[in-house]
Amino acid sequence: MKIKNQFFILAFLIISIPILCSAFIIIHTYIHSPNRYLLTGSAPRQKIDLPLLSDEDFYNLETSLKLLPRDVQAVLCRTTDYKILFSSIPEIKVGHYSDKNEIWNFASQTSDKYFYQFSKIPSAGPDVLLITRLSLERINSEKKTKTYLKILLAVILITISSLVLILFISKAIFDGLNKIEHSSTQLAEGQLNKPITTDISDSQKNEFTSIMNSLEKMRCELLEMQASKNRFITSISHDLRTPVAVIKGYTEAIIDGVITDTEEIKNSMELIQKKSAQLEEMIETLLNFIKLNNAEIKEKLIPNSITKLIKNFSKYAVITGKIFKRNVKTDIQLSKDIVVPFNEQLIHRSFENLFSNALRYTKENDLIEVIAFQEESEKQNHIILQIKDSGIGIDKKDLDHIFDIFYRGTNSRKEEGMGIGLSVVKSIMDTHGWSISVSSQKKKGTCFTIKIPY
Repeated sequence: MKIKNQFFILAFLIISIPILCSAFIIIHTYIHSPNRYLLTGSAPRQKIDLPLLSDEDFYNLETSLKLLPRDVQAVLCRTTDYKILFSSIPEIKVGHYSDKNEIWNFASQTSDKYFYQFSKIPSAGPDVLLITRLSLERINSEKKTKTYLKILLAVILITISSLVLILFISKAIFDGLNKIEHSSTQLAEGQLNKPITTDISDSQKNEFTSIMNSLEKMRCELLEMQASKNRFITSISHDLRTPVAVIKGYTEAIIDGVITDTEEIKNSMELIQKKSAQLEEMIETLLNFIKLNNAEIKEKLIPNSITKLIKNFSKYAVITGKIFKRNVKTDIQLSKDIVVPFNEQLIHRSFENLFSNALRYTKENDLIEVIAFQEESEKQNHIILQIKDSGIGIDKKDLDHIFDIFYRGTNSRKEEGMGIGLSVVKSIMDTHGWSISVSSQKKKGTCFTIKIPY
C-alpha cells in the first residue's frame, strides 16, 4: 500500500474516533434524560373544590402537573385544612387531610434524598400550596450531563484542532514525498548535473530533509564516479596502449625482417618481455583493486599485534632507505603490545606503498621519518602512524583528489603508474575502519597520517 494511502487511512481514523465518541456521549445523554419521558400512572382526576378555577382551568393545571418529568414529583394541597388535592408522591395520598407540621416533618425526614420547593399558585387562589421535589440523584445526573456537555465541547474542539493539524502535517508529508519522488526520478534518469535542493530553514528540517540531503550526496558521488569512470577509461587506454604498442612494434619488426642482427633481436625480445611484465603488473593491480572493494575482506581480519607490525615496518624502512641513499629516522613510542584485527598482508602493503612514494619524491640524503605513538582519550584510543618526507611536496590543488582512483597529481605525471596506489591504500584503511589523511607543503615535504583505533 502506498504511503499516501496509509496516511489517508490514519487521518480518517484519527478524525473518526473523536467523532464517534462525541456521538456516543450525545446518544447516551439523550437516552438517560428524564425530559424524554412523560409522567404516567398518576392518580385519577378528582372533583376538587377550587372555587376560583373553572373546570377547564383545573384540567389544564392537572394536565400540567402530570406532564412534569418523572423525577419531579408534586403535591397540591389546600392550606385552610391541608387537604391533599393532587399528589404524585406515593407516601402522600390524594384526599388525605394533614397539617402543617406533618408536611414539614415529612419533607425534613426525606431531605437527604430529595430537594423540596414550596410555592403558591396565584391563579388557583391564595389558599393553594404547590410542593415539588426532585431527587438529589437527578440533580447529580444533571451535573453529570453538564460535565458530559463540557467534555463534548472539548472533544469537538480537539477534533477540529486535530483536523487542522492533520491537514497541515499531511500537506508537509505529501510535499516531502513528492520532492523525494521527483529527486529519485531525476537520479534514475541520469540527470546528475541538476542539484537537488532543499530550500527550507533550519527550523523546518525533518527526516525528509535528511533524505533529500542524502540524495544530493548520492548525486554528487554518482557525478564523481562518472568523472572517475571517464578518467579510468582515458588512463587505462593510455597506460595499456603504450606497452602493447611497443610489443606489437618490435614483434612486427622481427617478423618483417627489419631487425635481423642477433644482438638486436635479443635486445628487442628483452624489451618485449619487460613490457609484457609491465602489462601483467597493470592488470594484476587492477584486479587487486577490484578485490579490495569486496566486503569479504572484512570477514578475514584476524586479531594480531599491530605494535609488532609497525616495528618490523620501521626496520624495513631503515634498510630500504640505506639502499636508496635516504636518511631514514624512526621514532616508535608504543609502550605495550596492542592487538587489533587486521589483514597483515594488506596493511604491510599499504605501509610499503606510502614509503615507496616517499622514496620516489625525495632525493639522495633527504630525510624520511617513520613515527608512531599512542593517543588516548575517554571515547577512543588510537595509534598514530606518520610517514614524513622532506621531498618536493604536493600541489594544494591535488590534495583533495590524492586518494581518488586513477588521479595522477602534477608531480606524478612523469612517473610510471596508473594512479591507483594511494586509492588502494585508502580502500584498505576504510576496510579496516582506520583513517588516513595527508598534509603537504610545496618544496617542504609531505606527511601521511594513519589513525588506528583500539
